[in-house]
Amino acid sequence: MVRSLPLDVQNNINSLLKSGHPYSSSIERVSGVKKSTISDYKRRWFPNMRPLNSGRKSEITVTTKSYIRRSVITGKLKTGKDVQRYLCDIGCVISYSACLKLLKSMGFQARIKKHKPFLKAIHMKKRLAWANAHKDWTKDDWRRMIFSDETKVNVWGSDGVKYYWKRPDHKLRFHHLDLTVKGGGGSVMMWGCITYDGPGKSIYSWPAQSPDLKPIEHIWHHLKLKLSAYYEAP
Repeated sequence: MVRSLPLDVQNNINSLLKSGHPYSSSIERVSGVKKSTISDYKRRWFPNMRPLNSGRKSEITVTTKSYIRRSVITGKLKTGKDVQRYLCDIGCVISYSACLKLLKSMGFQARIKKHKPFLKAIHMKKRLAWANAHKDWTKDDWRRMIFSDETKVNVWGSDGVKYYWKRPDHKLRFHHLDLTVKGGGGSVMMWGCITYDGPGKSIYSWPAQSPDLKPIEHIWHHLKLKLSAYYEAP
């Protein structure tokens, strides 16, 4: 039962609760009233109201958050660990999980990195020079070329990312697992070449780190798809 208080005191408590003041602030402003009494009035008048600015205030300022957001976009801070390390350096010691929550609150989502060849400045220079030297080649010029390459074919599975389909409410099943064997199961190195209708130059200069300039890469992809279609490894 709520203890009856003078009307002016009740009005004061009502005003403080409406403005979102926490209990500690309300007790300081209304002398002689216990916290439990203020709590009783709150449940009676505002059963569904939550105090404003409740919970622990963030130690990370708006300016710091803006810097983190820009740094993640530009790549200055690449991972959650980078963000945690930066915050620790400026005196904001928080956990790694808190850093991940911070990044998610900014709209960032973690994604698997795409694998691309590492290109040095010399690689880029040679690629551009090679492209400029062949930009005027005709279809007949390319038909005289032989494209060769080597690739690794695994005996047990693929090195690539594998996916499976499952409804959220279904349990994990055996066919959802990517089974592995010791040593990777072995592999075979293969060399091959493709040509349009005949041999061209036996050896031709090719810039390093340029898989996009090798159409035979697509042949390897189709070959491995054919191998993966077997019920048992050939």
